[in-house]
Amino acid sequence: MDTSIVNQYYLEHYFDFANAGQFLLAAFLGLAAVLAIILIAAKAGAKQEVRKADLENSRILYRRDSNDAYYGNGNPADHSRPEGSGSYTPSQLRHIRKKQYDLVERFFELCFSATSVLFFLTLYYLIDAHMPAAYAYWIQYQDVFLLIFILLSVFLTAWLDMTFVHLKYLGTEEKADVRLTSSFYIILILLYIRFIYQDTNYNQLILYFLTLAAGRFFYFDFTVKEFARMLKGIWRNLPILGLLAAYSAFVCWFGFHSGFLLTSNGVILSTFIAHLFMDLAIFLIARSHLLHLAIR
Repeated sequence: MDTSIVNQYYLEHYFDFANAGQFLLAAFLGLAAVLAIILIAAKAGAKQEVRKADLENSRILYRRDSNDAYYGNGNPADHSRPEGSGSYTPSQLRHIRKKQYDLVERFFELCFSATSVLFFLTLYYLIDAHMPAAYAYWIQYQDVFLLIFILLSVFLTAWLDMTFVHLKYLGTEEKADVRLTSSFYIILILLYIRFIYQDTNYNQLILYFLTLAAGRFFYFDFTVKEFARMLKGIWRNLPILGLLAAYSAFVCWFGFHSGFLLTSNGVILSTFIAHLFMDLAIFLIARSHLLHLAIR
């Protein structure tokens, strides 16, 4: 079949606004469900931290004023804020909200980072499978192209989390931990394609990302302290990784089930398209201030 006809078919298919709108709605609803889980879990964890801090402060006061008649006859727990009273101080409320924003932005950053890497993988796939005219140059300058794709991926991630949706609660180290976690997320996607679709074309990429992840841990001047910090960061992001895996699985399942996502143009390309819609859903929620209303 003529390549131009095939390309025209794919363009018309993906720019069918009725199907695209339905797919975006599914991505939006899935994201809303995930964010509800994150906000509930973050709020519960932050409240527990506040209760522990209250109890510790009460114990300090109890020891300090043990001879005082009021404190001497009571129990330290009696002076902590009653559970469920809702009487949080302004600083405690700020801590709870910051915890919620922190987890939400970790999820957003993980999704953005995954999209950027999938962009790089999609370019790799398109050149390798659909551009025979450029194949000779691809073989000769493959390493150079890969370096360029990685740089584009880095710039895309920076644009997504600074301009597309500004993430202001995550620090540099936290972003680095999330981006390292995204390498394992990409490995999961590649393993899924490799074994479910029996596609051996991604064996080298799986090995590449495994090497990349290992290289982040073991480099020529690494320290045990830094190694432990990165492990702690990955462990901290595992729940977010699980939520993103579940969210993307739902979006991809809906896309393939509804016929909007296609396997004929490559599963990795369809997965990238799914993540673009997931990013768009994040944009809509972030820019509509629905998230701020939920956290308020």
